[in-house]
Amino acid sequence: MAKAQATVEFLMTYGWAILALIIALGALAASGILSPSYLVSEECTFGSNIHCASALYNEGSSTKLLLNITNGFPYEIKISTLSLITTDGAQTFSGFAADKQIKSGDSFLYTGTLTSQLPKSSVKKFVGNITYVSCAPELGEDCGTNSHTVTGRLTAKVLEK
Repeated sequence: MAKAQATVEFLMTYGWAILALIIALGALAASGILSPSYLVSEECTFGSNIHCASALYNEGSSTKLLLNITNGFPYEIKISTLSLITTDGAQTFSGFAADKQIKSGDSFLYTGTLTSQLPKSSVKKFVGNITYVSCAPELGEDCGTNSHTVTGRLTAKVLEK
């Protein structure tokens, strides 16, 4: 009889522990913490001297991107082109301003548009290029003629507006 009682106590103790574990996992799954989009961190990198931050959101039938570019160079630069494309190559942002001069330490907010709408809360990865010329004082009043291109990547989650 003692063995049977020990077995029942063993099963009851571990049964409650397993039940508590199942409830905790169910609560985590229901909250969305275990979803892949929650676990992916957002990033925006275009090298050590061009800092960026982004926001991706749906508006109407398209998806908009706000991309804040900060000039980390010790001199003014003129960004001639900015291009972003999805990593699968299927979608490209359009509407970025061209030939924008940014003083050292200043920022400029670029706005781009995708022609199609991305699903809300989805995570998208983009690659892109920024082509700029130096406007260092030693080059004279005009900016230089030698263009430089930096490649970067952007990972963003589609937010509600």
